[in-house]
Amino acid sequence: MKNTLIFGLAMLVFSTSCKKSDDNNAYDDPLFALTVEEKNFILLTNTYGPNDPASGVAAGLFKVYQDFLPGSVFTLNIPSSNNIAFKPDITDSILITFFKKPPMPALHVNNEYVGLELEEAISEIAQRKPTAGVNHLVTDKGDHYEIRAKVKFFDFIYLTSFYVVSYLLGDFEPKDYGGGINFTTPAVPGVTEVVNGKLSYAVDVKSLRDTSITVIRKGDPVMHYSVLIGTDSIAFAPGILLDTINFFGSSYDAGDIFGLPETPIRFRIPKTTLSEAANKLHVLTLIFRYNPAMGQYVLQNSYQTRIR
Repeated sequence: MKNTLIFGLAMLVFSTSCKKSDDNNAYDDPLFALTVEEKNFILLTNTYGPNDPASGVAAGLFKVYQDFLPGSVFTLNIPSSNNIAFKPDITDSILITFFKKPPMPALHVNNEYVGLELEEAISEIAQRKPTAGVNHLVTDKGDHYEIRAKVKFFDFIYLTSFYVVSYLLGDFEPKDYGGGINFTTPAVPGVTEVVNGKLSYAVDVKSLRDTSITVIRKGDPVMHYSVLIGTDSIAFAPGILLDTINFFGSSYDAGDIFGLPETPIRFRIPKTTLSEAANKLHVLTLIFRYNPAMGQYVLQNSYQTRIR
């Protein structure tokens, strides 16, 4: 009996120590330490193609509204059908899936058209309690980028589907890069102008939150910011359905976390000639909530980081 008891205790110690070792290996994963902020980030989306004269104006507005709410506004430029020279394969799928309300091209706050009420819409979204948040880790794998997304819920949600997707974005000069990639942009009189062969702003633009700050100065070069390059989810624009990796299906509780080794959310985005030509590269991760009554994927939150 005594030997049996000692053997049992020994096995318990052995099994416990083995489990602890496995857990330690798991917790070495940097995704565990990655913070998902409990705040609503705002995505300002521009669907003017780079060849549209208004795209230079829209790029300036990106800077103005990022200054309006510092650290809270991310940007995405989806070249729509009006863009002659450049439109990635994923574009049509995204536009059809995400943007149900005209007009287009236009500026959208998250994936809703709000007309000229951008300040009001941005402020209202920023003050809401977030349903869920996202973050990501990006690894350069040589011929592609691996994005591992992390999702955290901040509220109880019952019988609702959520989707997560990551996009690769680039900043580009308004010029012809060759090989069929042409970002040349005509000037808009009084707003942008061509100086020494380069498109630049023709006016100073003040900050909306502090008129003593000049966000854009006359002569600053125009850039096309956060232009969509590609994604791993070409067949289905909203990306991965969280219901498929959630043990409870389409019900979520505050504190639920997805993307860790037990519930991985991975995207593989290949490098291309375009991504290599970009002045800067960014990864944008989005989480959408499907609204069956509207038949629309409603953007809940986003997170964007520069990777090059």
